[in-house]
Amino acid sequence: MNQKLSLGSLSVLLSLVGGGLLISPAQAVDAPRAVEQDTGLDILLTQKARDILERVRLVDGQARSRRVEVSADIANGVLTVALDRDFLPADYGPSFEDQRSEISFGLLHWAEQMAPFSRVVFLYDGKEIEYYFPEIKAADDAAREAGEALRRMRGTPGSGMAFVAAGHGYFYSYKDNRWVTSRDEWNGVSEGLLTPSYAANLKAMIEQRSQMPVVRPRVQITGTTHPPSGEEWWTIAARYAIAEQYPAETKIWNTYAGSTLWDREEREDINSRPLLANHHGAEVAIHLHSNGEPTGAARGTRVIVRPGRPMDAALAESVLCSMKELIHSLPEYAAFTVAPAPHALNKGENREAHMPSIIVETAFHTNPDDAKALQDPVFRSASMKGVEKGYRLWATGKSCEPLSGQPIADVDVPSGDSREVDVAFAGHPQFPISLITRNTLCPSGWSCSGRTVVIDSPDQPSRMQLSCGRNSVGALGWETHVLDADGVKSQPVPHTVRCVADAGGPDRNGLPENTAAAGM
Repeated sequence: MNQKLSLGSLSVLLSLVGGGLLISPAQAVDAPRAVEQDTGLDILLTQKARDILERVRLVDGQARSRRVEVSADIANGVLTVALDRDFLPADYGPSFEDQRSEISFGLLHWAEQMAPFSRVVFLYDGKEIEYYFPEIKAADDAAREAGEALRRMRGTPGSGMAFVAAGHGYFYSYKDNRWVTSRDEWNGVSEGLLTPSYAANLKAMIEQRSQMPVVRPRVQITGTTHPPSGEEWWTIAARYAIAEQYPAETKIWNTYAGSTLWDREEREDINSRPLLANHHGAEVAIHLHSNGEPTGAARGTRVIVRPGRPMDAALAESVLCSMKELIHSLPEYAAFTVAPAPHALNKGENREAHMPSIIVETAFHTNPDDAKALQDPVFRSASMKGVEKGYRLWATGKSCEPLSGQPIADVDVPSGDSREVDVAFAGHPQFPISLITRNTLCPSGWSCSGRTVVIDSPDQPSRMQLSCGRNSVGALGWETHVLDADGVKSQPVPHTVRCVADAGGPDRNGLPENTAAAGM
């Protein structure tokens, strides 16, 4: 997208969101264009930020910020949110991370209608969060260095194992003195009870298609009870399942030993997932979530990475590209929003990981339409096929490329004969694929029939046969598209066949006069 905003488009957007913020072309006619655009967007985003910050739930130690200012760096795709130091929490924890995500995605919903953005930076009295909580940067640096050391040491992939984590689940709250979920239910979706079905689907896809074993930290078997809570084990956060399976590995699941924080076990749950992935030496960590923001306006699929980790960003880009391809293959989700690029946010699940790690926010449970999609098994299957495909392409050094047909040569076919033509395509379809041809131009009085050719594997030549009946002379139009096993479909490619006279030639295909066929 062009980095320069259209003044007309910005004016329309400002008028839609209301208030006295409309900047008309007449008002701005004498100002430099870039300044007009930037200033207008900043005003809009500042208003939206104030609305969002009034809605978000405060965490321990926070007070509402009196200062709320947003500036958009369009060229670099960065939003900067300036707040008071009063908005800092008592300490850095998962509730604060979630809050920052809500604010970020609420703002991005509006900003991305004007230009692409990949990061939201928060400043508190002019300083980033690491200034106040240096232990966050220290943990990131340590994990990054450990991962780089492992890759240097082994040189090649290690365990051959993937790590797939379903986010959240029940944990024990020492504030409420009961078992609670990390997320409130929105639009019929309870995030921690939804994500296991997505993780099960992704695990099956990776094992089948990437041929990798998969570790999942949460209990997968239904019908068994977790005695302390009385809930089924599959609903319980990963921290407790890890403690049950690895009781001696307290450094994985009991990282807040001795703490009196009310949410210490939720914090341990978040840490336990990447730490278990590290313990197994996993090649990749994929954390599955649904997204939320307080207004309910934001929609779509996003993937979150840790800032400053290019391998993770490349993986996330491939996953987003493939998720878009698979989700959009479904007619009912052909317009579903999928972010064009990953978003860099500070998240514990990625921060503690030694391997490339991403957080897949499949859709927003806070949006009614997205929530319906999240509960649709068809959407779930397509989105997780996309995650697996994106990972597989990245792992094998292939670029994500939309499925598209290449030009098909026009051919002359003697009457009563056939010719084979190659059907080339770009992309990485799931085999078997179908080459589907239909007729677009058939001479008057002729019978013209298109057929389907199934190609079982990439090792099989991708070809189809074009045939003309005996004594058949005329020009025919055809169009051919590729359909893969996942329902991904290329745009049709038009091509022409001319049936030409061949008085002395034999009748090779047995087709009657004034007939033509494609695909046999």
